[in-house]
Amino acid sequence: MLVSAARTPLGAFCGKLEGLSEQQLGAAAMREAIRRAEIEPAMIDEVIVGLAKQTSRPSNGGRHAMLLARLPENIPAYTVQRQSASGLQAVVNGFWAIRCGDAAMILAGGMESMSQIPFEVRNARYDFTGKGREISDAIPAQEAGAQPEERYGILTMAQVAENFIRKYRFSERELEAFAGGSLQKALSAEDKGLFREEIFPVAVKKGKKEESIDRDELQKKAPLLAPPADGAAMCLLASREKTTALGLPALAEIVSVGIAAVDPRYAGMAVAEAGLKALRQSGLTLQEIEVIELNEMSAAECLAIFREWQVRGGARDTLAERVNPSGGALSMGNPWGAAGAVLLTKVIYGLRRKGGRIGMAAVTAEGGQGMAMIVRNDSC
Repeated sequence: MLVSAARTPLGAFCGKLEGLSEQQLGAAAMREAIRRAEIEPAMIDEVIVGLAKQTSRPSNGGRHAMLLARLPENIPAYTVQRQSASGLQAVVNGFWAIRCGDAAMILAGGMESMSQIPFEVRNARYDFTGKGREISDAIPAQEAGAQPEERYGILTMAQVAENFIRKYRFSERELEAFAGGSLQKALSAEDKGLFREEIFPVAVKKGKKEESIDRDELQKKAPLLAPPADGAAMCLLASREKTTALGLPALAEIVSVGIAAVDPRYAGMAVAEAGLKALRQSGLTLQEIEVIELNEMSAAECLAIFREWQVRGGARDTLAERVNPSGGALSMGNPWGAAGAVLLTKVIYGLRRKGGRIGMAAVTAEGGQGMAMIVRNDSC
């Protein structure tokens, strides 16, 4: 059972949250998820955190963040990496541990400060001043390094989008309409205060003053590729027995998980496949899913996934109203390691807002992988 969920606002790349490390963001989300559940931290059996860009310092970012949050030192913690699906993978790992009886309560989610991802100096150990030294931005290098260059060439998110445009012959008008729709939905949701339940304010120091950030930092124009972002989201999972014994609020129940992999040149198809796999395992149809949060890696990728779900999933509508009803990564940004946990948090609160029962979070992982999770809200 998912008994608590909370996320930070999402900060634009080098924006309002740039001064906070991923560990600081993650620690804040951990404290908030625990506060909302009204439990003693000592009840937690383990902490699992997704982080996509794992540099050498600090190592095991999940453990570092958990200690920074001042949770009891005897709680084990570890970090997982499945690119942009890292946060959702952390929740899945927690779900598996509870289901097989190894734990009764787990804190899981994801975090990322893309504003603090460094430039890398390669070969400096052997040739710091010579011509062999290579300086590179670790963000595009992370995308390109998700698959072997010898087999696929230098493959970035933009190139994957171009592959979908060529395959499905999407027009510029179609792409811009989708991206513009994402931004308009996010702006409308912000104006209506729809994110108030899921977001908690984050304190940021500005010189001697402290500013409270409590809103997502949305894009001013609608891009066709998801921009980098900073943020964190955490969920508290508990067994049904533990939930009942402690009288915890059951926000949602995990119904099924789908994981798939495809040719990295068409990475988004893994999400389409993962979603269909999760549906098969749950015995549900796509038409029964009321809220779908899909990571918008690019406008082209999303439109391609829509096509696949309409053809193979039996969707009888365009999916536009059910998918990302309050906007997505094109308007809010994609905080790699946190993305999956952010999507899940949005699904949980999206279902509660509309009185819906069934929702799905679906996210691409660079390198040709995808994950989907279906949850059920029985409180309505």
